[in-house]
Amino acid sequence: MKRKQNKKALTLLVCLVILVTVTVGGTLAYLMASTQPVKNEFAPSKVSCAVVEDPFDGTKKTNVQIRNTGNTKAYIRAAVVVTWKNDKGEIYAATPQENTDYTITFNSNNDWFEGNDGFWYHRTEIAPCTHVGGQGHSGCMTGVLINSCAPVADRAPSGYYLSVEIVASAIQSAPDSVVGKEWSNTKVSVTGTAGALTVTNK
Repeated sequence: MKRKQNKKALTLLVCLVILVTVTVGGTLAYLMASTQPVKNEFAPSKVSCAVVEDPFDGTKKTNVQIRNTGNTKAYIRAAVVVTWKNDKGEIYAATPQENTDYTITFNSNNDWFEGNDGFWYHRTEIAPCTHVGGQGHSGCMTGVLINSCAPVADRAPSGYYLSVEIVASAIQSAPDSVVGKEWSNTKVSVTGTAGALTVTNK
């Protein structure tokens, strides 16, 4: 009788060991299945811009603006480079003089202001075109920088013509510290605060 009880006890113990083994094995399998690595891919921000103007009629440049072609909000600045240039792309030594060799009218509605470093700065950040309904949307462009620019007749050196180039640059507007760090120099102090740009001439 005692032998039968010992045999039952042994059988029960073996069953318990098997049950525990199965349970532990199941738990390990579950834990391994629930700890797979999660793959995250982040698209980096891109800052870029492009000059937009009315179709050139060969005599006058009009309504020059800058478009934010990146994918994040940005501050915009632009330099206006005026030279005499020939068909080979060569630049004449003398620089054209405003109101003598050419006329230029800048925007007067305070969207832009001029720094001592040769750049014009747009007062507010510009949203990317990708977020405001496509590249034709006015919300992703600055206000007009140049209303019109035209050469004065018969002022160009022989073989040369007036060249007016708008060299624009953009920088992310957030965090606020970025624009001051990158655009401030010995001639201007630049500060960005809550989407608005302040430039102090030195």
